[in-house]
Amino acid sequence: MSIETFVYALIGWLVGVFINHAADVLPRRMGLGASPRCAFCDTPRSQLAWSTVIGYLTAHRACPECGAPLPLRSVIVELLMPAIFVGLLWRYGPSVHLGLLSLYSAILILVTVTDLEHHLIQHVIMAPAILLATAGAFFNHDLTWRRALLGGATGFVSLYAMFLFAQPMSALLGRLSGREISEVPFGFGDVTLGTFVGLITGLPGFFFALFITLLSAGLAALVYLFVRAVVQRRYSLFTPIPYGPFLVLGGFVMMVYGTEVLQWYIGRAI
Repeated sequence: MSIETFVYALIGWLVGVFINHAADVLPRRMGLGASPRCAFCDTPRSQLAWSTVIGYLTAHRACPECGAPLPLRSVIVELLMPAIFVGLLWRYGPSVHLGLLSLYSAILILVTVTDLEHHLIQHVIMAPAILLATAGAFFNHDLTWRRALLGGATGFVSLYAMFLFAQPMSALLGRLSGREISEVPFGFGDVTLGTFVGLITGLPGFFFALFITLLSAGLAALVYLFVRAVVQRRYSLFTPIPYGPFLVLGGFVMMVYGTEVLQWYIGRAI
């Protein structure tokens, strides 16, 4: 392993630690300067447990007050981010473009965690992300700034249309099921995420990202339906599934591999 790879993997791990901290405090309306705390009893963590990986390696894997273990999600994120950062480094080499895509990846992972755990895509995350991606459109090696900005506009319009459609649809499904549905498939956070994805994938890349999103969400819904209804026999009709992680998947694939996907598609179409 080269020193360059090691350093960037270390940076990825530190970013993973930060993502975990942000995912813990931001949904609780706490500032990023707050010290890490146990999610169950709110006891401050020991400094060695600020990183979950270090906490497990140094036997600080549980809260000293209530005994709750450090979350497995934090371990996954701290191991995943170095892998993503190193993969981007090997693909793009040291460059401004590498830095931008690394930041975009961190944002996408943070959004995935908060949406999975809280069904929440926060404006405090997405507003700076959209501003960053708008500025980054002028430094993106894979896209022209026009394609990026058009992608952002298309992402906003497309997801906003889905957001408007989801409101009456949820009300209709609630009447059909005879119960109130408090959650909708699309919140306005999904609209801001769609705008961000459009900015980092551009046109026509955003349409492919949306196709991947819909395909993966449909497959996941079928698997979830099978497990809950057939295996566990506990499925409830119209159970909402977070949509953000699938949009993240489509956005990440097209952000990194968009050129190859478009070339493959053009080659098949000719």
